[in-house]
Amino acid sequence: MVFHFSVAILQAQRNSGVTTGNGQPATGNRELVTGNMDLYEPFLERDEPAIHAAIREFRRTHSSEELFQSVARFAVLAYAPSQHSKHAMICCLSAWELREVLGDRWDDLLTECAIYAATSRQPWSEPPITDPPALEEDQRGDIEELRECVATLDHLRAERWLAKRYRDPDFAHDYFMVATDDFEDLGHKLILAVTAWKLAKIFPPYPTLRTAIWEMTAYRGSAGSPVRSDVIERMIANNGDIESAHAVFVYDAALQAGDAEVMQRVGPPPPAAAAEGGAAAEGGERAAEGGGPTQDFQPYRLARDCGAYLKSFPVAGRLGDHRIIEAAKYNLDHAPSFEDFSFA
Repeated sequence: MVFHFSVAILQAQRNSGVTTGNGQPATGNRELVTGNMDLYEPFLERDEPAIHAAIREFRRTHSSEELFQSVARFAVLAYAPSQHSKHAMICCLSAWELREVLGDRWDDLLTECAIYAATSRQPWSEPPITDPPALEEDQRGDIEELRECVATLDHLRAERWLAKRYRDPDFAHDYFMVATDDFEDLGHKLILAVTAWKLAKIFPPYPTLRTAIWEMTAYRGSAGSPVRSDVIERMIANNGDIESAHAVFVYDAALQAGDAEVMQRVGPPPPAAAAEGGAAAEGGERAAEGGGPTQDFQPYRLARDCGAYLKSFPVAGRLGDHRIIEAAKYNLDHAPSFEDFSFA
């Protein structure tokens, strides 16, 4: 099974046309694939010392950006709707958003992302399917079709909906709307949908966007939005605990979705953001620009807090409040570690 998983990932990399952050095709794809054949083996074996060694060897002939592409691709294709697996993928996006400010520490952070993605991969993982399924002529693509897939927890049917719709200009609205039909599991459907949407600008869209489709159809419920009152002040008051932090992350995801109807579903903005007319969200990837708290950031074992401290940096940059980082760091230092929990 490990062999087939590895072959599927390498074949996907060979055929996909990986792009850079500017949307341009990455150079040296053939060499990148060849390098990955040695890089991925310790990932699949979950061999941490070998992962460190493989990454050092990979970086002798490849750039940091190529290392990111390889690690994030693994996280996307190894995704499963388990807690650590989904957070490994989200951490890869956060690492990408911090690439300009971490300098030499970026490689160390990418190594931690690789370890997190490798160790969180489900032991029974099947080879990833990277191509859209064949569709019948009468395949539905309306939003109610996806809602019926969620209601019946039918991810295969939902994948066909995705194949029908993912190229449409109005796809994102329906994708994010269904992700906000419920906020079970601390709102991860929306968080993952936005993560997949952003990564799909770098990687092949269908297999990347499919991760959130799997998340949407993995569970259902009636939980309301965790965004109530001032989520930032609540996170600070609660010392960055996992629930209050995710309320901030859900609010940030709604802002990044850029859809007023989605934002209305999620909840009211914190007073500071409302006073600025939403300007705090316009920074895009300005995460802690000019140094700031990122000067103190040191890569760490991401499974300890499901990457919440890492994720707090780009979120704080977008929302304009670095107290978010301080609260997440307090939680990392004082709360019980999640590293030994599978959360399958």
